[in-house]
Amino acid sequence: MSGWYAIVDGAADPRLYPIVSECAKYACLYEDEYDPETLAALPYLVELNEGEQLPDLWRKHESGGFWGIVCQSALDLPALRRHLRKFTTARLPLGEVVLFRFWDPRVFVTFAEDGTEEEVAPFFEKIEAVIADLGSEGRRRYSWDGGLVSSFAKPKSPASEAHS
Repeated sequence: MSGWYAIVDGAADPRLYPIVSECAKYACLYEDEYDPETLAALPYLVELNEGEQLPDLWRKHESGGFWGIVCQSALDLPALRRHLRKFTTARLPLGEVVLFRFWDPRVFVTFAEDGTEEEVAPFFEKIEAVIADLGSEGRRRYSWDGGLVSSFAKPKSPASEAHS
């Protein structure tokens, strides 16, 4: 059975870390000892469980906040974390290794849409779908079926939002 997970960018909003730390299942994508200020700004993988504050907050308020991405996977949290950790760095054409912030929805969309099959397919090996919210540009859903499959949902109009 597949579950939904958020990859939360703690640096996107200082109010996120306390909410993440209240979730039943979460883990930092990095391994090390950090001071409290740095700890709050790191990326976290969070299992989204109904009844917790994060899923509801994400649905209602994330749009345009670039808090991270949401993904669906059959892996449990520790296995998905191991998979995602492989993508936290990238090698530039001249060989330099840099931090790869795939959890930023703007970065993820560029990676998914402009990356080569050799770059993007491994990301989706253990992930069924990714949803990236780009604010006024709407939400995009990505999956892999021998190639990138994406669907685009237009943002709600203020009138339709008032009636939902």
